[in-house]
Amino acid sequence: MRFTSLLREAASTAWANKVPTALVAMLVAIMCATTLATVGRTAAAEQQVADRLDAAGSRVLVVTDTRGGELISPAVVQQTHGLSVTERAVGVQIPVDVVNLVVGQGGTRVPAWTIDGDLSEVLTLTAGRWPGPGEALVSAQAQAALGMDHPVGGVQLASSTQVGDYSVVGAFEPREPFGQYAAGLVIAAEPGVVSDSLYVVVTDSSVASAAQSAVLGLVAPPDFDSVSVDSPVALAELQAEVAADLGTFGRTLLFGVLGAGALLVAIVVLSDVLVRRKDLGRRRALGATRGTIVAMVIARTLLPALLGAGIGTAAGLWVADRFAALPPWEFTTGTAILALLAAIASAILPALYAATRDPVRVLRTP
Repeated sequence: MRFTSLLREAASTAWANKVPTALVAMLVAIMCATTLATVGRTAAAEQQVADRLDAAGSRVLVVTDTRGGELISPAVVQQTHGLSVTERAVGVQIPVDVVNLVVGQGGTRVPAWTIDGDLSEVLTLTAGRWPGPGEALVSAQAQAALGMDHPVGGVQLASSTQVGDYSVVGAFEPREPFGQYAAGLVIAAEPGVVSDSLYVVVTDSSVASAAQSAVLGLVAPPDFDSVSVDSPVALAELQAEVAADLGTFGRTLLFGVLGAGALLVAIVVLSDVLVRRKDLGRRRALGATRGTIVAMVIARTLLPALLGAGIGTAAGLWVADRFAALPPWEFTTGTAILALLAAIASAILPALYAATRDPVRVLRTP
């Protein structure tokens, strides 16, 4: 029998036997909807956890020179930036308070950070120009606090023991994960200035441990008491544990839903085969091969399963959306395919049973 004729015959049989057709479609729809509403939410939660832990703020490695040993030199910053596990790297000095140069020491104080490295990796220029060594950019919040009408002018150190002033040549907005700089100014470091801390944004949380070892190798502290390390390694380990736990739970639940659904579909298909045994026996007596009977039963199960998969997927996505936990499209597509495969697999044994019955005995059965 040709493929088109087989499909046409299967569709005709499915339409003529509406009860088993509706049951198969309903069971497959329930499989898809239940999987997306439960396991799908778990997959969405796993993806959300991974996204949060992979955000720039969760990938920051900070090495601080606690003894002022001049460990974080411009060369170390540059070498760290060149590591394959590094997305961004800058050296940062301890912030100092500055005031508006025009107002003087009685003015409002705001913090200022001196940064060694590419400033475009820390902030976004919103007005003016990029600063040269010893020049500064001001945030909108600091500009208002300093009483500047425009992001130009000058600031001076608010310390009574230190003297220094910096020209303000533009405005900026900080990039993640350097949001704390929105409270003040950023000063471009002079050549050769040693930093107090090294901020490294690693490329991925999974390489946090390797990045930490590589950076400490470049800093080369004489002993570990000379530096403090704020590392994302613990977060990376937590991400792996959470992903493994959620994955195990999701797979167990998925197999349970699909297994139970496939069993029920098999019962429906077997019942349909038993009810239609004379029709199938008549086809065998008229020359239909065993392969044709198997293909017809499977196709007769697949057609309503396709309808059920579409309805169930839409219903499952609607439920997941209500809980703001839409699963990834790969998981959604995979769920529909697995449900169809489960329906096909559940129809194989009933189909083989129908194909191996003796047509003469079947037709003699009252």
